[in-house]
Amino acid sequence: MLAEPVFEKRPALVRLNAADIPLKAPLEWPILAPDGAVLFDSGTVVPDEAARAFLYRHFEPHRPSREATLASAAIDTAADGAPALEDMGLAIGGRVGLRGGSISGSAMYASRVIGFSNPRRNGERSLFVTQPVMAGSGPLELTRGEQVDLVALTGRGVFRFACTVDATSREPFNYVVLSAPGAIRRLRARKFARLPTCLGARFSTEAVASAVPQLGRVADISPYGMSLSAPTATARAGDRLKLSFRFCTDGVDVEIDTTAIVRHVGPAESGAPGAAYGLEFEALDASQRIALKSFMAEHS
Repeated sequence: MLAEPVFEKRPALVRLNAADIPLKAPLEWPILAPDGAVLFDSGTVVPDEAARAFLYRHFEPHRPSREATLASAAIDTAADGAPALEDMGLAIGGRVGLRGGSISGSAMYASRVIGFSNPRRNGERSLFVTQPVMAGSGPLELTRGEQVDLVALTGRGVFRFACTVDATSREPFNYVVLSAPGAIRRLRARKFARLPTCLGARFSTEAVASAVPQLGRVADISPYGMSLSAPTATARAGDRLKLSFRFCTDGVDVEIDTTAIVRHVGPAESGAPGAAYGLEFEALDASQRIALKSFMAEHS
């Protein structure tokens, strides 16, 4: 996911009535929670009245009053030692979130690492990244000497650090040269029980290629599985579901598309209509599990 950038702590939201949400047609805007979190992306299809009723039973649907990408508050976690650049495991192609340091609460833009300078005498290395971008906004324009805040999700952990913009270039493409990372902090990562939550999800049965994705709610989650509430029970234990959901941790928007195995199927909680699936993630890479741990640390 990363023209003039948009900086907002939270966009103005419009509460949606049931009649505002069309059936069997792609949404022109994302459905948001009251705090601005994205429940379902634009383009999501609400297939029938039962799914729309499910939305209102489990969520408070809003939409943004204008095109904007959500700003997220960073979590305040304690440092665990003082890692160096080499300790982060940051590699070319690695994803980083970048926030301009001149505006408090500004949005987190997405960027990727494209290279490093040769080590200097003190061992420091500059960082080369693509120009930061964000869906719904133009590229982030940075100026020399500006301080920026970055978050990196790697196979070794979730790291936060600061850099200074040393240079920007438009040839042969737009990229940014950053100073050697400073004030590196490793965000807490530990083992977790399942965390109760309320995230929007889309899913379909893997065995049915033509299956229309259904809408669901992530009722609780861990780095290894989740409980998923659904309008109706369409899968059985042992089936595999194609699953898509998103969350934000430390200002980085994380979208996960994966496959999960249905371990059990039961009634919805509190006797509500629908069903509840117990799911085990089949294929999450290390960085996705680490991102989930960071999200759970933030909300635990």
